[in-house]
Amino acid sequence: MIFAITTNTLVKKRSSDHFIAKSFSGFMTSNRNALNQYEKYNFDQIKKVAEKKENVRAYNQNNTAEKKPRVIKPENAKLNIASLICYSKNSEKTLYKFTTSLIKTLYSNQSFYIEGFENYMLDNILIAFENQQDKNQELNFETLIFKEDSLQKIFYKMLKGTKFYDYDKNIGIASFLDFVKIENNSLDVLIKDASKEFLVTLFNKEIFQEINILQKEKGCPNLTYENVLNICSNHHFNVDKKLLHLFTFSNFSSRHSNEKVLVGYDKNTDIKFKIKVPSN
Repeated sequence: MIFAITTNTLVKKRSSDHFIAKSFSGFMTSNRNALNQYEKYNFDQIKKVAEKKENVRAYNQNNTAEKKPRVIKPENAKLNIASLICYSKNSEKTLYKFTTSLIKTLYSNQSFYIEGFENYMLDNILIAFENQQDKNQELNFETLIFKEDSLQKIFYKMLKGTKFYDYDKNIGIASFLDFVKIENNSLDVLIKDASKEFLVTLFNKEIFQEINILQKEKGCPNLTYENVLNICSNHHFNVDKKLLHLFTFSNFSSRHSNEKVLVGYDKNTDIKFKIKVPSN
């Protein structure tokens, strides 16, 4: 009987020890699983916070990029006077008129300017280019030769300009080469990149301010021919529509963007012949 009691006690103790061991093992396993899940939860939360911050940063960057004004590039909007050189000013009246007006805008505040200077200077520029053609020379502003030495010196100042130039503050001299060019095509001036000097010449300072806002919009969707006319109308400004044809608007493709102009010239008869060919 004593043996039976002892055996029973040992069995119960063993069962109890087994239960305790099993319980401890289960506790450790469940604890480990719980910790793993907790770590995963914390990791997921940290990841979500990081992703949220990244999304906010990307959103802010996109908004900043969208709000950043478009950069105007006047170097892409020069006036091509090639046809004025190859033909007389009488056959290119609109281009001649705008070029003289541009010269007045650029240099009317200079000491060498007198009334009618813009016409006299442009006429002499065209004569100098004719002399280059007579000598079969390449058309080049920098090698133009004038009959009057005083005019030659003034043109040199116009051509080179000064290191510091500010139209609004009347500082320095504008370089003529920053506004005109000679190329074998008939590309119009892109109004989206037209300089203040161009727009003030074509319109006035008040209209320039409104157009300048449209120039800074991404894609310039509102710089259409009709919108510009409406702006002029709102300011009671009577714009010369022929001059507008020198410009390309957002709703117009360049009128001759796929053309090249080849010019033949006979100095004995003063006849010029023009051939338009598609550009490559």
